[in-house]
Amino acid sequence: MKFSKEEKQIIKVMVECENKGGNLALVLNFSRLLEKKGVGIVYAGGCKSVFLRKDLYPDYFPGRNSSPYVSMLFNLIEKLVKNNHLICRGSMMAKPLVIGAIDSDWKRSNVIVVYCEGGPDIVVLEGPCAGWFGSDRQEKYWMCDDWDDQLSRVERYLYSSYSVSEELKDLVKHNFKTEEQIRFAKQQRLNWIGIGVAILIGILGIIF
Repeated sequence: MKFSKEEKQIIKVMVECENKGGNLALVLNFSRLLEKKGVGIVYAGGCKSVFLRKDLYPDYFPGRNSSPYVSMLFNLIEKLVKNNHLICRGSMMAKPLVIGAIDSDWKRSNVIVVYCEGGPDIVVLEGPCAGWFGSDRQEKYWMCDDWDDQLSRVERYLYSSYSVSEELKDLVKHNFKTEEQIRFAKQQRLNWIGIGVAILIGILGIIF
């Protein structure tokens, strides 16, 4: 299987954190990959939404796929599950409330406090004031429903403990090189060693 640079980053984190407990959502928070992309995912208290940070996505418009990174993440999870490289196991966990933040917790029944640099922020889950707001109480993120269907399909894999296939572990171990690429690189090294030895023998023959 071929993966993009960003897919490789996510897979590497999945493999490295597989046996450290928790779920894929916690792993993504630990890596801070979504946070760096200005992406937040909230799946709590009846709210199911992707959030995009306004300063990084100033031209966001519903239905325009303004964040290919989000689509890539969800597509990657579905692809890995379909090919048995990502296996969901155990019951769903309630934490984290927000994916794409250092930490988050309930402030009251429909409000989440998000601990982040320059924060804390708050996420209001419902009502006329629903949204993600910064410490200055200005709306900090766009609240998007573009990925609702896809989020519904992958949420069990985000919020359950997981394991990854041996094939995926081997790909990470060998820096995503296929067996054929590994054999080719090994053969090239042997060829260069052979050439080096032949040159050395030739030089020694001239000297002596």
